[in-house]
Amino acid sequence: MKLEEIKSYCLGKWKAYEDYPFGDIPICYKLEGKVFAQIYFRPEDYKITLKCTADAGQFYRQVYSGVVVRGYHCPPVQQPYWNTIDLNRMPDKELLNMIDQAYTCVRHSFSKKRQKQILEAGEIVIRTMERSEFPILEDFLYDAIYQKEGEALLPREVIYRPEIMVYIQDFGQKDDICLVAEAEGMIIGAVWTRILAYEIKGFGNIDADTPEFAISVKKEFRGQGIGTRLMKEMIKLLSGRGYRKASLSVDKENYARWMYAKLGFQILQEREEDCLMVLEFF
Repeated sequence: MKLEEIKSYCLGKWKAYEDYPFGDIPICYKLEGKVFAQIYFRPEDYKITLKCTADAGQFYRQVYSGVVVRGYHCPPVQQPYWNTIDLNRMPDKELLNMIDQAYTCVRHSFSKKRQKQILEAGEIVIRTMERSEFPILEDFLYDAIYQKEGEALLPREVIYRPEIMVYIQDFGQKDDICLVAEAEGMIIGAVWTRILAYEIKGFGNIDADTPEFAISVKKEFRGQGIGTRLMKEMIKLLSGRGYRKASLSVDKENYARWMYAKLGFQILQEREEDCLMVLEFF
């Protein structure tokens, strides 16, 4: 992965910033003064050192032996908590996963009170998603899939199943609408609607005239009312465009079910695992 891509990904983390405490090399990425990534960008020494838990660090060193080693520049007592990765030989997907884990590891090092303060979204702007941003709908689609707490997470590839990918495939058609919640230049939530009444129907489809909701807020920002704000803005927008109603499908165990009920959605059909809900605009 190219240097600029890695730098951009690190800076994309909430409240992360770039710092040069040791000179030009390494480039350090910090959260609240704590380093989670250090990039060494010389062609002959193209590496990144990432924060990790002891267990995760050992796992990656075993799976990518010789590509991932203990933080070679760290004091011996700290080495189990840092990994140095050869950027010329590390798969991009795994590298991004490791950066995610490094950032999370540092965030979790703060007290629960401080973590809550760090994650306060502050001023949020709700706006229409730009066409150039449509690719990130893949991330929000995966996050929108309800997964029970404590169970093994579904692989991200699940979104490519036709019955799931239909929610975002070729997004930007006539009835497609997407709003995002942006804070400090970062998109932290998205709500989108489209009519899914064709060959592959949506789980919440009721007819060929009714848009179906999909919504996701990044996990760390949930519980701040962002989802409710997104839903209200989309409801207002759909109503203004002349749609008579909207629908959605929600897992029976998903706490969001109660948010939808407060917004006026009614249960049209209760199925084995989910509820089909409808909101009438007129």
